[in-house]
Amino acid sequence: MHDVDNPLVVMQLDIINAFCSVSRQAQFDVLAEVASTSFDNGNVRDGDIIPCAPSLCKYWGYFQSMQGHASTLRSTDHRGQPHHFTCSNSGQQGDGFETVRFAVTIHPSTGRVFQRHPACKGAAICDDIFVVAPLQEALALVAEIKLILKQDLDLDLDVPKFNCYVPGNCLDDDQACALFKDTLANRQSFSDLATMDAGVSTKGLRVADVPIGDDAWITKFVAAKVEAVILDVGKIDHVLTDGMIHYDMLCFCQNRRLDFLARNTSTPLISDSLGSLNTVILASMCTKGTDGTHTDWTPESRSFANMKLLLSHHQWGFWNHALCWQRYFRFLRVDSFASAVVRS
Repeated sequence: MHDVDNPLVVMQLDIINAFCSVSRQAQFDVLAEVASTSFDNGNVRDGDIIPCAPSLCKYWGYFQSMQGHASTLRSTDHRGQPHHFTCSNSGQQGDGFETVRFAVTIHPSTGRVFQRHPACKGAAICDDIFVVAPLQEALALVAEIKLILKQDLDLDLDVPKFNCYVPGNCLDDDQACALFKDTLANRQSFSDLATMDAGVSTKGLRVADVPIGDDAWITKFVAAKVEAVILDVGKIDHVLTDGMIHYDMLCFCQNRRLDFLARNTSTPLISDSLGSLNTVILASMCTKGTDGTHTDWTPESRSFANMKLLLSHHQWGFWNHALCWQRYFRFLRVDSFASAVVRS
């Protein structure tokens, strides 16, 4: 059990413009596995070994050619005047390989800080860092990691975007916020984190767009996500007249927006919300594909159409999110219906 004055928390840290700001020199030092300058506030010196995945050494030539020299960036302002900028930092955000390199670059710096704070456990997803520890120990680690990332990698933490989740039932939101503010005020080393209290919650936390927390918070989170998709489906219905483009937008954009969330959230908590999304998408597709005549279908035909949506990854291309946990175990091929419904 944790002390009510020092409860267990999960903190989510965010880095400002992470991929666009990280020091290239530090990146190359990690790839070379040798420090060319001091890191970790002097604990790592010039010539010391830096751990790195050996497989990345094979790509040294690629990184050298792509980022070993300053890049020239071109931008045009609102008057049509072109501007050129020299860029010697970071990599290309959105490039999958750059994501790997970024993770490898920050790992030594963050890992050394975590080693000095054995009460803390951590994980990172791209530019989001998660800390699990008692409140005071977590804040001590966060304060140090903020300093080290700036010194080592020229990265700044976006403190106002931090989130702090206090699981369990020992505190409500108001009590957690008050305790958080008091803890920050009592330690001078925490002063740089004073703007963090806006993200304190005892209900839940979003991790890589997946909710964790109590059942009510998760259900509300998923319902809000579903409502946003349903709103966009309605916009597509009013704007798009071409049947094939309409289908592609439904299938590859709106229907797939919640894939990751559905695969990683407890099915009993989300089935109703995601079931309503399936109904809206099916109605949208049938309205466009049949010019609205699907309203005259018999109950049997409607049930068959719904079944096609439920099991149609190999047919209409839609996931049934409410049953996504079963989808790899269902293989039913029915070919006669899709051509009559999906048409331009």
